[in-house]
Amino acid sequence: MKKTLKRAAVAVAAAGTVGAGALLAPAPAQAAGPGDLQIIGGVNCEFKAWGPNWNSGPVWQMKRFLGVTNVGGSTMTGVTVTEFGGATKMVPANKDKKTKAGELKPGQTAITVTNTWKGCWPASISGYTIGDQVENPFNNVGYWQNVRRVQPNP
Repeated sequence: MKKTLKRAAVAVAAAGTVGAGALLAPAPAQAAGPGDLQIIGGVNCEFKAWGPNWNSGPVWQMKRFLGVTNVGGSTMTGVTVTEFGGATKMVPANKDKKTKAGELKPGQTAITVTNTWKGCWPASISGYTIGDQVENPFNNVGYWQNVRRVQPNP
């Protein structure tokens, strides 16, 4: 009986040592997840005080924008944004992020279409984004609209 208890205690101690060693062993390196492009955009109306954009007093301004964000884990190449009924634009190079034209690193955003008008009226913007790599296509198309109307100051 004493021999069996001794052997069981030694087996438990050995298993604990092996288990502890496994916990301390470094995990294998994980590869970054694939890139994933997500279209972003909007149509916003806001009241602006006089400034460099307009030469008359306070006015309402409407701004439309369209762009893309890489929400994935690796760099995407050949990234373009197309406004429906408009031009296709390649993501510009970014010296700060050290990217070439068409490259988008993980977490990086690029706005390729911006328009600003005096006044505010119902308007919309829609488009899609695409890159060279295969990725999730369900967040690559978007549509935004504004239904507010405010007359600009004369």
